[in-house]
Amino acid sequence: MRLPLGWLADHIRPELPTERLAELIHLRSMPVEEVIEIGATGGGANGDALRVGRVVSVEPHPNADRLRVCQVDTGGGPRQIVCGAPNVGAGQTVAVALPGALLPGADKPLKKAKLRGESSEGMILSEVELGLGQDAAGIMVLDEGPSPGTALGEVLPLGDTVLDIEVTSNRPDLTSVYGWAREIHALTGAPLDPLDESLPEATGEGDVADHASIRVEDPDPVSYT
Repeated sequence: MRLPLGWLADHIRPELPTERLAELIHLRSMPVEEVIEIGATGGGANGDALRVGRVVSVEPHPNADRLRVCQVDTGGGPRQIVCGAPNVGAGQTVAVALPGALLPGADKPLKKAKLRGESSEGMILSEVELGLGQDAAGIMVLDEGPSPGTALGEVLPLGDTVLDIEVTSNRPDLTSVYGWAREIHALTGAPLDPLDESLPEATGEGDVADHASIRVEDPDPVSYT
């Protein structure tokens, strides 16, 4: 089973480093096959290289028809970023990777660059570049609200750590995230949040038959003898 630690934190927070938690599970419960890091990571000097930005201005690139020179506020004042997306525009709230960010599929952290003679201090990101979708046609425009400089992880679900655990057939209780929360509670004594088993409030009106029906196409019983 693959156990996302971000999901686990919805139920229990053992306050242990990932390596120590994986070791504890491996030694006292089930074998941990691998610790997997997925998605984008903050990077940078303070782990904050993925931020919310606001596009202050957009100008044509002097040496490239398809590029734009943008001034983007990422907290603490604007910085110049060269962008090739056709949908970038002034006033947008956007996802920005600053130098030091490690994006999904990249081997090395992002660095400052010069694109056709213009310096670029980061990237304005699309869904694909963050591993959050398939739309690579343009940048991802965020809803208004977050201030420039806000950590992007506070706004979007970014990277997570996943434990790949071998669960044996005699422990079906460990095939769910909450099952692992109970197990980790037993291993560490960390407080376990109660499972919310309430049903969602019904919003539809009328009888079930008004919304769905069943018709038997073959009424003849099947014999297995």
